[in-house]
Amino acid sequence: MPVGEYTSPDGQLRLLVICPDGDWTLGFDGFPWHTHGSILASLSGKDEEAAIDNFVADLTSGKSVIAMKRIGGSLADVWVTDDPAEDVSDTKKYGLGDETMEFRLWDESVVKV
Repeated sequence: MPVGEYTSPDGQLRLLVICPDGDWTLGFDGFPWHTHGSILASLSGKDEEAAIDNFVADLTSGKSVIAMKRIGGSLADVWVTDDPAEDVSDTKKYGLGDETMEFRLWDESVVKV
């Protein structure tokens, strides 16, 4: 099981994989977004361990797109997104006037939407 910390090569992002009281939780250090092993398992049809392993592998290998929301230029949240275009659309509809979205891969490669 991949318990621990995974730091992006540029040092900007740190994914934490923890298991308090038997509840597998994954999220970026310092930001509100997170997910749970049980959710990953139900979405993938795999057991929690395999689902977490796949999530971490997809993220750190650059298969997963990372969304970064900025408000007033400051980083406010970071998450793994399945639909960057929808994230942009939602920000335009519901976001604050100074809210922007950026997308990248684990290695800091920019993803254009």
